[in-house]
Amino acid sequence: MSLVWFITGANSGLGLLLSQIALAQGHTVIATARNASKFPQSLKDSTADLIEIEITAPADTITAAIDAAVVKHGRIDVLVNNAGFGHMGALEEVTEKEARYQFDVNVFGLLNFTKAVLPHMRKQKSGVVAQISSAVGLWAGQGAPIYAASKFAVEGMNEALALEVKGFGIRVHLVEPGIFRTDFLSEIAKGNHGQKVEGYLDINGMLAGYHGYQPGDPEKGAQRIYELVTGTGMAAGLEWDVRVPLGTDAWGMGKDKVKSLEETLEKMEAIAKSTDF
Repeated sequence: MSLVWFITGANSGLGLLLSQIALAQGHTVIATARNASKFPQSLKDSTADLIEIEITAPADTITAAIDAAVVKHGRIDVLVNNAGFGHMGALEEVTEKEARYQFDVNVFGLLNFTKAVLPHMRKQKSGVVAQISSAVGLWAGQGAPIYAASKFAVEGMNEALALEVKGFGIRVHLVEPGIFRTDFLSEIAKGNHGQKVEGYLDINGMLAGYHGYQPGDPEKGAQRIYELVTGTGMAAGLEWDVRVPLGTDAWGMGKDKVKSLEETLEKMEAIAKSTDF
């Protein structure tokens, strides 16, 4: 069955690769970028419907874009919220403006695109929403607390959303990539390290040296997301969960989080239960 995909941030990384896979399989792809000039020639030469729109655009602008896409293509079967970025730096090094922009992109942008597409999916009683989260939405470490906080927000929002829309025939998945060899670290590698406070972990310098050596294969990651949505390949016959960790590192971070929670619950059982009436 040919599906209509709406993919934000489709000009690079997993969004671009997923767009190319879906197009190659005969699906319709509506691809967005913040600036039309950022679309690679491969997408410009394809049958993709290219839309220039900021992820931080006002909610009514985003709704209008989604509604227009439905009028043009008849439906939207799959929403992939891929657009986003990661602000690196210790909490004390992050300005309020930087923190708010991190949430505007990763949380409120994703929220507005999701809210805009849900009425159409409810009406057609089907749909898949794939939210590109991160392994740091499971387990936050040093160096990126604001980025982790934005992904924790995405995780909580969509854990609840998955339950809310299940009765309408809509699936919601939290895709949690580890570190993939995309352009995610490219700006850090160029030296955009922001302000520094002496004594904190130099996460920017550490990650800059890591660029080009990330363990995750983005082509395999995009293929797994495609299979997740379509129920093909490695996903054929599997009952997928809401959460989809991608990468050995992401899987390991999930295991570490589970272990940490189990240890905390065991340690705090008496204290927790002591507060009931």
